[in-house]
Amino acid sequence: MDMTTADPLVGATLDRRYFVESRIAGGGMATVYIAHDQRLDRRVALKVMHPSLAQDPQFVRRFINEAHSVAKLSHPNVVQVFDQGTDQGCVFLAMEYVPGRTLRDLLEERGRLHPREALQVMAQVLGALGAAHRAGLVHRDIKPENVLLTVDGQAKVADFGLARAVESAHQGMTKTGTLMGTAAYIAPEQIERGTSDTRTDVYAAGIMLYELLTGAQPHTGETPIAVAYQHVNSDVPRPSTVVPGLPPEIDALVTKATERDPRYRPGDAGQYLSAVAQVLDGGAPAFAQTAVIDTASPAAGGPALRSGTAPVPGGDNATVQVNVGGHGGDGYGDPRDGGPGPGRRKYLLMATAGVLAVVMLCFGWWMLIGRYESVPDVVGMDQNAATAELRSLGLKIEVADDPVYSDEAAEGTVAATTPDVGDNVLPEDTVTVSLSKGPQTVDMPEVVGDPEANARKALEDAGFTDIDVKQEDSYDHPPGTVLDVDPEEGSGADREETVTLTVSKGFDVPGVVGLTEEAARTELDGKGLEVEVTTASSDDTPKGEVMKQSPEAGTTAGAGDTVKLTVSSGKEQIEIPDVRGMKYKKAEKELEKLGFEVEVTRVLGADRVDSYTPTGKAEKGAKIELITSPFAPRDRDRDRGRGRDRDRDDDDD
Repeated sequence: MDMTTADPLVGATLDRRYFVESRIAGGGMATVYIAHDQRLDRRVALKVMHPSLAQDPQFVRRFINEAHSVAKLSHPNVVQVFDQGTDQGCVFLAMEYVPGRTLRDLLEERGRLHPREALQVMAQVLGALGAAHRAGLVHRDIKPENVLLTVDGQAKVADFGLARAVESAHQGMTKTGTLMGTAAYIAPEQIERGTSDTRTDVYAAGIMLYELLTGAQPHTGETPIAVAYQHVNSDVPRPSTVVPGLPPEIDALVTKATERDPRYRPGDAGQYLSAVAQVLDGGAPAFAQTAVIDTASPAAGGPALRSGTAPVPGGDNATVQVNVGGHGGDGYGDPRDGGPGPGRRKYLLMATAGVLAVVMLCFGWWMLIGRYESVPDVVGMDQNAATAELRSLGLKIEVADDPVYSDEAAEGTVAATTPDVGDNVLPEDTVTVSLSKGPQTVDMPEVVGDPEANARKALEDAGFTDIDVKQEDSYDHPPGTVLDVDPEEGSGADREETVTLTVSKGFDVPGVVGLTEEAARTELDGKGLEVEVTTASSDDTPKGEVMKQSPEAGTTAGAGDTVKLTVSSGKEQIEIPDVRGMKYKKAEKELEKLGFEVEVTRVLGADRVDSYTPTGKAEKGAKIELITSPFAPRDRDRDRGRGRDRDRDDDDD
């Protein structure tokens, strides 16, 4: 199929420099063209982003920044980035043109690779990744399609930085379930948390090694989501279960790199390369150590690639020859051809071994110790001081959401760190600090006798949050007074346990209505209550009897409270008016109006009241006797004027 048909960019010149000759590949992010750099007179690969990405300003800005970072990465196994630009609505990269094919093409042709051949290819890929990791770059999309093979068998890794730029431009998509990256090689943490680091590349490299060894991907499914689910929930099987006879050390290279928990993988491509080198040397992989790759001997009996180079961890450009093809000599010459003799050869071997030993020791020290920082002892420091201490070592700090108990660190200071104090960490690693909320066990404060509100505050100030209150009758303490506390005062108590306060609710006021005043006083005095008495007349309650109390019976009270009693003084006493000198009928009316009964005793038929009994006051309804007499004065104890008025009244009667 002619890929140049109807492509508007073929024959165009971008940035007045790159003449587009033909289209050679297309993918989900970009289209790749062969172009001629007219300024430097060389062929380049021109990767042009798809229009949907080129129209996103955020993507363009991030893509340019990533391109600048990748352009600084110089390594023989990395496809070099020469230039970046925008023209005619296109965002493009000018890169090293690598004639040949991809690792995917080789796999489709061969099915799978011989174990040693697969490791030699992986050594070159890991060398490129190791250089990127040391420069702070993460590839994020390692797969056979992104590994180019030159005509002389050298492997080159392409598309550094592109996946990260695309991922940034599509962050909203990841929230709706779209998988950024190739599902077959995506690490579990990318799916679960959307995070990626150097160990993400290690995981993808382990998957790719599995595929090189077996000719198949470990997880398959009908949809990318189904494949991603297997990455999260299923371990990658050992390659030997598919290809019997593969040695255990090769199985270990795959299973260790594809641990689902990134903490158990090699920390970066450099560490993984060291393990691959150990196996190429005929040993078992040591993931905590590194080794120089010695792969001069060809794979016995297996298919071969041409010779190439693979990087040695410890320098971006340090390489050793990776002989993956041919059946040539041992590399030390032949005396018959004028080469060095046996003595010379032995000397060269010893010298080489010595140099390699020194390199291995130095690099091993750097990998195991030299590049790490120890987490400083910041326990007991306040947050600001701890932050300054950690940042001075190039470390990042994060404060845990929840404080923790600590017997050593005062409240509000640093109680613990993750990783622990003294653990090795890499520069730019994050140290999580947990702040202290003081010791978990404290002495119970003294609260007995305090009001409930004061006791609560004292307990909360001591760090107790679960406080239960129960009430109890008390004739000795006012309501709301703390009678007891559990755990007891002064004892050691766990701040997480429940503290129970026993609080006085006082007592119920007894009912004394209907008792005599004396009996009521005796009852209330016995409860510790004060008594206050007032009297009032009553038509219904006998004199001396309590007819009302305040507060009422059943009301809660405490010792020393006052109860007011209203005691009956009997029926109401009414003042008897002086009716002497009045005609008896008039007097009788007036007295009956006041509620008295009236009895009249007339002497000699007289009409005027001469005297009456009783006098003064009498209860309502009492009988008043009126006694008339012909000798009763008309105006007794009255002035004459009033007497004349009375006479007129009497005459009226």
